[in-house]
Amino acid sequence: MNEEQRKAGTIDVLAQRDSKEEKDYSKYFNFEHVYQPPSLKDAKKRGKETVQYNRDFQIDEKFRGMGKGRTFLIKTYGCQMNAHDTEVMAGILTALGYTPTEDVNTADVILLNTCAIRENAENKVFGEIGNLKHIKQERPDCLIGVCGCMSQEESVVNKILKSYQNVDMIFGTHNIHRLPQILEEAYLSKAMVVEVWSKEGDVIENLPKVRQGRIKAWVNIMYGCDKFCTYCIVPFTRGKERSRRPEDIIEEVRDLARQGYQEITLLGQNVNAYGKDIEDLEYGLGDLLADISKIDIPRVRFTTSHPWDFTDRMIEVIAEGGNIVPHIHLPVQSGNDQVLKIMGRKYTRESYLDLVARIKAAMPDVALTTDIIVGYPNETEAQFEETLSLYEAVGFEHAY
Repeated sequence: MNEEQRKAGTIDVLAQRDSKEEKDYSKYFNFEHVYQPPSLKDAKKRGKETVQYNRDFQIDEKFRGMGKGRTFLIKTYGCQMNAHDTEVMAGILTALGYTPTEDVNTADVILLNTCAIRENAENKVFGEIGNLKHIKQERPDCLIGVCGCMSQEESVVNKILKSYQNVDMIFGTHNIHRLPQILEEAYLSKAMVVEVWSKEGDVIENLPKVRQGRIKAWVNIMYGCDKFCTYCIVPFTRGKERSRRPEDIIEEVRDLARQGYQEITLLGQNVNAYGKDIEDLEYGLGDLLADISKIDIPRVRFTTSHPWDFTDRMIEVIAEGGNIVPHIHLPVQSGNDQVLKIMGRKYTRESYLDLVARIKAAMPDVALTTDIIVGYPNETEAQFEETLSLYEAVGFEHAY
C-alpha cells in the first residue's frame, strides 16, 4: 500500500489535551493532518479491487529496541478473532523489545482490544478507559491505546476524541501491522494519534505471534464478511471477505504440528465462504479441511459457519473422520421465515432443517451448536415459538 492509499483511509489527529468543555472542538485539531475519519458508509463498500497479499512483512530495524526496558498489557474483549489479534499484537510488541506484564499500574503500554458486537461490550470498554485516567495522571509517559472493532466506528472515535484525553492511540482492525509506526508517533507527538482505515482490507502474512498456550492454537484462514445481516456490524468493522492462500495456511498448521500443538481452530467471520474470493483457484473450505486432515494435528476445529455457504463437500470431508472434530457451530438465529428475512439471513427454516438432515445422515453422532437471537424487533410470540420448535427438532448440544 502506498502513502496516498494509506492517507485516503486514515486519520492522523493531533488532539490537545484540554479538560474544559467547549462547543467548538476545532481548537483541538490540526486539520492539516486530518485525512478521513472512520466511516461505516465507506466500510460497507465492496469494490472489485484485488486483495493485496503481503508475504514479506518485516518489522523495520529502526523500531527494534523501542520497547527495551518497557512493559505492555493487552486487555481483550470479544471473539476468538480478537483473541488471535491480541496474540499478533503481543508478537509485534515482543519483537520491539517490550515484555508482557499483568500489572496495569506498571505497564508502559496498555492496549484495549475491543468488541463492537454488543452495546454492553462497548460500555465495558468506555468504563475501562475511564478507570485508566488515574494511570495517565500518575504516569504521563504511559501510552494507552484503543484498538479492535470499536475503533472502526466513527461515533466511538469521536466520543474518545471529545471525552477521553487520557487515550494516546486509536487504531483499527486493518492496520495492526503498523503498530510500530503508531507507537513511534505516539511517543514523539505527545498527543492523540488516530489511524483507522475504512478500506476493504488486505492480507498480511508473516506477522509475529505470541500464542496463549502450548496445546491449542488459533489459525486465521480468512478475514471479513460480506453477508450484511441486518443486526450485525462485523462486515463494517472487519472489511470484505478475503481468504489467505491455502499454501500459507497449511504451512502455518504444519509449523504448529512441529511445535507439538494438539488442537487448532480455523478462524474466520464466515469460514464457509473461504476461497470464494481467490480467482485463480477453485478451492473451498472442504478442500482446505481435506488437506489439513493429512497433517499430524490430533484435533482440528473451525468457526464460525453460515448455513448459506455450507456445502456437501464440507459434509463429506468432516464425515470421513480423522482429526476433523465432528462439531459444527451453525447459527440459526431464528426459526421463523419472516424474521429470518428481516435479518437478511438468506435461508429459510426449511432449508436450514434440510441442511441439518444432510449433516446428520452423514454424521449421526455430530455435535451441533447454534446462536439464537430472542426478542428481535417486532418478533411475535408465535414467531418465537417457531424458534423453540426448531431448537427441539434439531436437538442442539448448546446455544449462545
